[in-house]
Amino acid sequence: MAGIGFALRKLAAQDNFSGILRAFVHSAIAAVGPWIMIVVAMTCIYVFAQEVVDASEIQDFEAVLVYNFFFSFILSGGLYSLTARYVSDCLYRRDPLPVPGIFLVSMAFLLIPAVLLSTGFYSFYTEMDRASVFFSIVQFVLLSEIWLAMLYLGCIRNFKAISWSWIAGMVVTVILTVILGQEYGCAGMLAGMSIGLTLLLAVLKGNIFAEYPYAFQKPKDFGFYFRYYKGLFWSGMFLNAGMWIDKIIMWGAKEAVLHHNHLVTYPAYDGGMFLSYLSIIPAAAYFIYSLETNFYESYIQYIESVEKNAPLQVLNDIAEEICEKIRQNGRTLLVIQGSVTLLLILTAPKIFEWANFNFLELSIFRFGLLGAFFTVLNLFVVILFSYFDNDRRMMVITVIMLGANIVFTLIFRGWGVPWYGVGFCLAMIVTFLVGALLFLQFLRRFTYHIFISNVVRRRYTETR
Repeated sequence: MAGIGFALRKLAAQDNFSGILRAFVHSAIAAVGPWIMIVVAMTCIYVFAQEVVDASEIQDFEAVLVYNFFFSFILSGGLYSLTARYVSDCLYRRDPLPVPGIFLVSMAFLLIPAVLLSTGFYSFYTEMDRASVFFSIVQFVLLSEIWLAMLYLGCIRNFKAISWSWIAGMVVTVILTVILGQEYGCAGMLAGMSIGLTLLLAVLKGNIFAEYPYAFQKPKDFGFYFRYYKGLFWSGMFLNAGMWIDKIIMWGAKEAVLHHNHLVTYPAYDGGMFLSYLSIIPAAAYFIYSLETNFYESYIQYIESVEKNAPLQVLNDIAEEICEKIRQNGRTLLVIQGSVTLLLILTAPKIFEWANFNFLELSIFRFGLLGAFFTVLNLFVVILFSYFDNDRRMMVITVIMLGANIVFTLIFRGWGVPWYGVGFCLAMIVTFLVGALLFLQFLRRFTYHIFISNVVRRRYTETR
């Protein structure tokens, strides 16, 4: 994440409270900002629309939005991870010229399956009028492309512009959704959100092209990355699916709601899990901050030493420094997320009472908090493996996450409401135990991996 990394290191170098605080805010925006802003926008739309729009119309709209949110996130995961690798290599070589071409081609690659899948689903499965079907498809495509654009936002140094673009885009989206919903019901709400997301995506694209104002070049190396980084592609998709598949499975619970448009959701479970994911903001901010500052410096020093044929002892010393920083950051991450999780679990009843939340979501929220705690740790392990170019272990971890979440959620779904959320929680715990074991094994053979296991990719890079 070249842009945000530059900004964070500049702020951290100020060595004062203001600089560190701003660095953490930027880290939070980079890590979960867009996702959080969309969730906040959904909440605002519900609050304002319920005064002027029929309740059934709002529920139909929210069902479409939940489906589009989940499935677009899963669909974009593979291409996001693959293009992240490609863009990172270009920026590391100090060759940003291909970036606009990679961006446009990756958007085109994602556009085709997004249009086909959403058109087939909304045209033949749902029961909606033509306008609602059209804007549901548009919304799905826009969200898919926004998730992918988030990758390139991390490459932009002007993070203030990005932050204000998101805030302004979400405000416009909320206003248009409520106004058009009042006039045209569910179709109007879908149209309003689609227009708002279109404006947002246009602004984000403008910022990306302003950062990289180069002529279009066809990214000739896409074939290589698809060939040698297949594990990275599937890891990205399995990771996103593994984080969200339990919500989809729970739509089959007996307490789920069948909406007028023939979509099924489980508002209590979806709401409880959405709330629980808000708890990861502090840990995610710290993770990005530490990753892009102290860890990054040692990591780059190691790679440059390899390229300069430094003595083995020098490499081993830097490798030990990297391992020590990973241990330190891991301990701090455990303390931050553990403290937040424990505090929220203990105060959950008071929070629900104060915010007037549905107490049916309370146990789901608590299990979700514990699951989110281990989700952050899993992301920590997966992203570190991506730094070290080890997509095989990434794929093992993400496949286990997806499989465990499916199996445990299906088991505990049949045990009734008190057990809802336990499956997700156990899946994240099992995944972390396996991932931590794999990562410890990897660190013991750190130098071997750098010099031997990725030799094919390194030779290709050296001959370009």
